[in-house]
Amino acid sequence: MMAMFMVASATAFAGDSDALKAILKAKDYAEAEALLKSGLSQLANDQEKAKAYNKLVDLAYAKYKKEDDTRITNQALQKNDPIDTLGMIKAGIDALNYAAECDKYDILPNAKGQVKPAFQKKNQDRLLSVFKGLYENGCNYAESSKNEEAFQCLDAYLKAAESPLFDVVPAIKNDPNRGIAAYYAGRAAMQLEKKDRAIELLKMGVSDTIQQVRDFSIDLLLYTMSKNRSTKEDSLKFINDMKEMYAKYPDNEKIYSYMCDAMILNNDEAGVMKIGEEHLAKYPNSVLPHIYKAFLLQNQKKYAEAVAQWNLIPESQPNYVQFAYYRAVCKYNIAVEFNENNADARTGRLTPDNEKKFKEQLADAQVDFEKCQELDPEQNTVKWKYLLHNVYTQLGLTDKAATLE
Repeated sequence: MMAMFMVASATAFAGDSDALKAILKAKDYAEAEALLKSGLSQLANDQEKAKAYNKLVDLAYAKYKKEDDTRITNQALQKNDPIDTLGMIKAGIDALNYAAECDKYDILPNAKGQVKPAFQKKNQDRLLSVFKGLYENGCNYAESSKNEEAFQCLDAYLKAAESPLFDVVPAIKNDPNRGIAAYYAGRAAMQLEKKDRAIELLKMGVSDTIQQVRDFSIDLLLYTMSKNRSTKEDSLKFINDMKEMYAKYPDNEKIYSYMCDAMILNNDEAGVMKIGEEHLAKYPNSVLPHIYKAFLLQNQKKYAEAVAQWNLIPESQPNYVQFAYYRAVCKYNIAVEFNENNADARTGRLTPDNEKKFKEQLADAQVDFEKCQELDPEQNTVKWKYLLHNVYTQLGLTDKAATLE
C-alpha cells in the first residue's frame, strides 16, 4: 500500500515535463517560440501550456521594455541612443497575442478542479504600456500615411483589447482612444485593400461617443462599402447594409443619401418616396427628402409637382444654384408643354389668353435662370445660358438675348 501511494504521489506531483523545461530554458524569443510550436502537444496539461505561453510573453515583453526604456531615457535626458522601433512594435504585438493565449489555459481548472490563474493579473498590469505604445506609434504612422505600419499597430491594439484577458481591464474596456484607433486602422486597411477588415474597423469607429470620430468613420465606411458593387447581389447587399445603418443613425443624412441613391439605381423610386415621407415625419426640417422627391418627379415629367418640391429648398442650402437651375428647367418645360398642348394645329399659334399665360410661365422660368446667372456667371456648375437665351427670345427681349450671344 505504501509503495502504491508513493508511486501515485510521484505521478501527481511530478515536475515539469521535458518539453516545458526546454521552453523555460530558452534564452531568446525565437528559440522559445519554435520549441513551443513543435512541442505543444507534448506539454502535460493546461497549466504547463499556460507556463509555456507566458515564457513567450516574458521574452517578448523584455524586448519591448528594453527599447521603450531607451525611448523614455532619450526623452528625459535629451539623448539619442538608437531604438529598434519596428522590433519593439513586433515584440509588443507578440506579447499581447501570447498573453491572450496564455490566459486561455491559465483560467482552466487544475487537476483538483480549482481555478487559480497564475499569470493573468501580472500580464494585465505590465502590458498596459504596450497598448499605449501601439496606439501612439500607430497614430503617428497614420498621420504620416504609413498605412502598413499604422494598420499593424492599431489592428493588433484593437484585437487585443477585445480578448477576454484585457476586456475586463477598466483602462482598456473604457479606453477613450478606441474609436480614433479604429478609424485610423480602418482607413489604413482600406488603403491596403483589406476591405472586409476595413468595414469591421470603421463600424467600431461609427459606434464611438465622439461626434467627429463618428462622422469621419461614417464617411469612410460609406465610401468603402459602396465600392465594388459589380453584381446585382452586391447592390442588394449594399442597400440592405444602408437600411441597417439608417435604422441605427436615422439623423445622419449622408447615410440617407447613400441609401436613396442605391435604391434609385435599383429602380425602387417608390421606396425612396416612402422613406422620404417617413423621414420628414421625424425630421420636418430636413431638406434631402424634398430634393430626392423633386428629382424623381422631374424625371417623371411631373414638372409642376417637382417645382413645388424645389420651392422648399432654402437658398442657404449648399450648391443652391443647382436646385435653382433644375427648378428653372421644370418651369421652362411647363411653358413648352403648355404651348404644345394649346397651339392651333393648323397655324401653331396660341389664343391671346393662352399667349399671355405662356409668357407668364416663361417669365417665371426667367427669374430662376437669371438667379443662376447671378450665382454662377461663368457656368462652372450649371449651363444656364442656352435656355435663358431661348426665354429672352420667346419673350421678345432681344436686347437681353443679344448679351448672351
